[in-house]
Amino acid sequence: MIGAVALMSTLSVNAQDKTPDAMDKAWVAMNAEKLNMELGLDDAQQAKVKDIAERYVRKHEALEMTTPKLSDTEMSDRTAGLMKARDGEMKMVLNADQYTKWDGMRQKGTNDLTKEKKEDMKH
Repeated sequence: MIGAVALMSTLSVNAQDKTPDAMDKAWVAMNAEKLNMELGLDDAQQAKVKDIAERYVRKHEALEMTTPKLSDTEMSDRTAGLMKARDGEMKMVLNADQYTKWDGMRQKGTNDLTKEKKEDMKH
């Protein structure tokens, strides 16, 4: 489940200026709770992490809605840029130990994907 944080780019939500649908809200809430348990987040951190997740899900969906459709390379590059920006925000919310643990969990989630799943995520 923690790996899903790294994979939020696969979620579907409404347009960027709309709120996430019920499934995405549930996903964000589950991951925020999982991170709380794993990292020992305080109340302020929990709220900030949830906000970060929701915003970046919407930003990725906006990329998917781009017209004309982005090439696989462009989508990959822009998604990587979003993840880098998200990681920077997470680093500002988490303390050094929490961030190190979160980064390890995020990397593990991505590394555990099969080659086929990684290819599917490009589309």
